[in-house]
Amino acid sequence: MAKFGMFCLALAATAAIAGPVLADDASPAPKNSCAFVDRIYNFKEIDDYSAIIQTSPSRSYKVTFFNSCREMRWALFARVEARPGICLSKGDKIIVGRNGFSDRCYIDKVEALPPKARATPASNSY
Repeated sequence: MAKFGMFCLALAATAAIAGPVLADDASPAPKNSCAFVDRIYNFKEIDDYSAIIQTSPSRSYKVTFFNSCREMRWALFARVEARPGICLSKGDKIIVGRNGFSDRCYIDKVEALPPKARATPASNSY
């Protein structure tokens, strides 16, 4: 019984040492990873299958589409058809168009981009 107690003690010590190491390997969930549907105010086409969506001057998201979304390049308007929920997500649609032409862009993936760095005043060095 004493050997079993020593084994349990050694196992617990190993777990206590390895626990923090394993915890450091897991990356935390990114903050503000939700592209709030009601806050989208700007979009810019990257190519026929992706675009940048902005929810604030410092928060942008790369949106990838299942289908070609060519009309986004010339779009004068855009609206979102989202399933019930707050965040833009896979399966939602962005409808873009101009002068009678429109395109339904089905979302495959939404990825948060790193926030833009704040501009700092230039130093005056003479």
